[in-house]
Amino acid sequence: MKIIKESLESQAIRYLRTHILEGHIKLGEKLVESALAKQLELSRSTVRMALNSLVNEGLVIQKPYSGWQVVEINEQDLWELYHLRVALEGEAAAMAAKWASSVDKRRLADFFQEYQLLCLQHSDDTRRISEMDWQLHQLIIEICGSERMLNQYKQILYPLQAYIAITHQDYDLSDSASSHQALVQAICAGDAETAAEQARANITPMFRA
Repeated sequence: MKIIKESLESQAIRYLRTHILEGHIKLGEKLVESALAKQLELSRSTVRMALNSLVNEGLVIQKPYSGWQVVEINEQDLWELYHLRVALEGEAAAMAAKWASSVDKRRLADFFQEYQLLCLQHSDDTRRISEMDWQLHQLIIEICGSERMLNQYKQILYPLQAYIAITHQDYDLSDSASSHQALVQAICAGDAETAAEQARANITPMFRA
C-alpha cells in the first residue's frame, strides 16, 4: 500500500484552491486568516503560508492594510491571460513534440484515450470533462521538460479555471476531447510545427475583441 504524507500547509493549499476553482469561494471575496484558521482547525501561520502559495499561483492577492482577497478578473486580465496562454501552450506543444520521451508521449496518448471515453460515455458530466480538459493542457506543459514554464503556466491556468467555472457553466463539452485530437496526434508524431499551430488554435478568446 502506498502511503502519501502531505503537510498541513499542502492540505490547506489544496482545500482553498479547490474551493476557489469550483466557485465555492467567489472571485473578489475577502479571506480572513483567523476565520480560515478556525474553520480548517489550523494555526494562523499555516493558513498564512497557504495563502502566500496561492498568491504565487495567481489565485489570491494580498492588499496592504486590508489582508487577503481572491483575485478578480476583468476584460484586461482576460486579454493578458489569453495571450500569455497562447504563447506558452504553443511553445510547450512544440517542445513536447521534439523532446518528450516515448514514455511521456505514451502517457499523453493514454490520458487522451481516457478523456475521449469520458466524453463518449458521460457527455453530461461537464465538471469532470472540464477537469480532464485542463489536465490535458497541463500534462502537455509537464512533458515539454521545462519546470520554469510549468510554474509560469500555473499562474495563468488557475485564474482562468476560476473564471470559467463561474461564467461557462452551461457550455456543451461533449465534443471537448475530439477538438484536441489533432494536437495530441501531432505531439506524439513529433511534428512540432503542427503541434504549436494546433495548441494555439485550440484556445478560445474569452474577452471582447
